[in-house]
Amino acid sequence: MEVGSRVVSATVYLVLARLLAPDDFGIMAIALIVINFSHIFLDAGLEKAFIQTASPPEQAALVIFWTNVVMGLVIFVLLFLAAPRLAAFFHSPTSVTVIRVLGLQVVIGSLASVQQAQLVRKLGFRELFWVKMATAIVSGGLSIPLALFGYGVWALVAGSLSGSLLNLILLWRQSSWRPQFSFDWPLARTLYGFGFWVLLESLGAWFFSWGDNLLVGKFLGLHALGIYSVGWNIVNLFFGLVLNPFYPVLYPTFSRLRENLPLLTETFHRASHVVMALALPLGTLLMLTGPALASVFFGDKWQGLGLILALIGVMEGLSWLVGINPELYRAMGRPDLNTKLMLATILYYLPAYLLAAPWGLVAFTCTRLGLELTIIPLHICLGVRLLKGSPLYLWRRGRPVILATFAMAGVLIILKSLFMVNQTLIWLTILMGVGGLVYGVVLWRLDRPFVSEMTSLIKRAALT
Repeated sequence: MEVGSRVVSATVYLVLARLLAPDDFGIMAIALIVINFSHIFLDAGLEKAFIQTASPPEQAALVIFWTNVVMGLVIFVLLFLAAPRLAAFFHSPTSVTVIRVLGLQVVIGSLASVQQAQLVRKLGFRELFWVKMATAIVSGGLSIPLALFGYGVWALVAGSLSGSLLNLILLWRQSSWRPQFSFDWPLARTLYGFGFWVLLESLGAWFFSWGDNLLVGKFLGLHALGIYSVGWNIVNLFFGLVLNPFYPVLYPTFSRLRENLPLLTETFHRASHVVMALALPLGTLLMLTGPALASVFFGDKWQGLGLILALIGVMEGLSWLVGINPELYRAMGRPDLNTKLMLATILYYLPAYLLAAPWGLVAFTCTRLGLELTIIPLHICLGVRLLKGSPLYLWRRGRPVILATFAMAGVLIILKSLFMVNQTLIWLTILMGVGGLVYGVVLWRLDRPFVSEMTSLIKRAALT
């Protein structure tokens, strides 16, 4: 069912990208850079702390709710006052009103955080699916008509706000919990202590997710930021469609196994194998079909998007090889590990970003790809240190996946070199279909038990 909500969200986003211009998405990206930075301090790692805590959940929920409500109101006021200066930083006067209006999302989000955390804690992913599905449908149902009538960036703003408000309403209806005027200060200090490291990690994660957008917007302008942010969002839609049915259950699962190290190690290695089998071929496929995808679905006004899609696609395919490692660190009570790693890598990421940004969007994206490759071995070393396993676990389990991915890439490169045809939907469908078929057949020949296990897992995930 998670797949269904992702398909709806992806379809809505692709339609909006077809209707709107890169500058509209650039303005929206500026606002989202600011709003997502604010959300770090709104949650402050408390949702993760609530999921893991052994304290009475009723008291923990009250601490988190009132903390988030107060923080949400404070952050909204600060955003409203700072909006002119933030817009001036990006040389985008239009962004002032957009930032102020979208700032309401912070207040709305503060009222829904406990209800969402409770559903995750009790593995209520079926309920979360229906909330996401309804939110995606309503948001798209409002955004697309507004885009058709020429409202530009406000079509995106209206859809985003309506989705947040509906999400709040549905989460409150799903939960029987209601806040009371009570606050346990000793428990709060415990939750804040855990949340502190998650907060620092979230700051680092924001830099990796939005710091590049910030510098692209500052140095290269709205148009380039629109192309870059849409490229990232499209790639994330594909990866979310494939990986999100599995990812939310990892942290609760690892947390329950943290006292049984051998079983946790085996579970982590199996999960990494599954993620590799999905992410590596998908990233390779996007790398080889990105230009055709951009040409078919977005048209001439999105010139340059195809190459950005290709670069980001391969980047995500490789980074997901260690994409579940942070969930392992948190589950083992070491949220500081991912935080320290991210803060350390920022020391060389930031200078590289600043050097690459003035050279254009392609140079910046290539630099981003190169930097991403440096963090993979660091995560492998941390995982091995925690679990006391082999640093070659990805290769030992994933060798058939790697070979099948190379076979798929080789066939697609040959097809593209032999048949120099116009970029059409039929040609794109053929490329993706042949690529998927070659990957599946080769992997089946090399590792039939794993393919059978994957097929069963995908069927279960599609029904949950």
